[in-house]
Amino acid sequence: MSKDKKAAAKKDKPVVKVPASTVGRAVFAGTQALGAVSAARALRTARAKGDKLALTHAILNAALLVVTLLLAKRTMREAKRAAETTAAAEPLMLPSGK
Repeated sequence: MSKDKKAAAKKDKPVVKVPASTVGRAVFAGTQALGAVSAARALRTARAKGDKLALTHAILNAALLVVTLLLAKRTMREAKRAAETTAAAEPLMLPSGK
């Protein structure tokens, strides 16, 4: 495969895969919410103990969640734009049965 084809294939692939189904999106949102609760709890615990390493870890976890949500939002926005710009397919004619 040439470099151009590899670059094009990699460009089309989203960084964060957002599920298309309602249940999949609910699970995605739920895991992000649980991650946010976990990061907040870790941040609070690290501050109380005065542990700088744990504090850094909690801050990085929170930043990771924010970046993941921003990438997911961009992926959904790009998919919506692609769906809007794609021309609707003409319905196939069914045979008359004669």
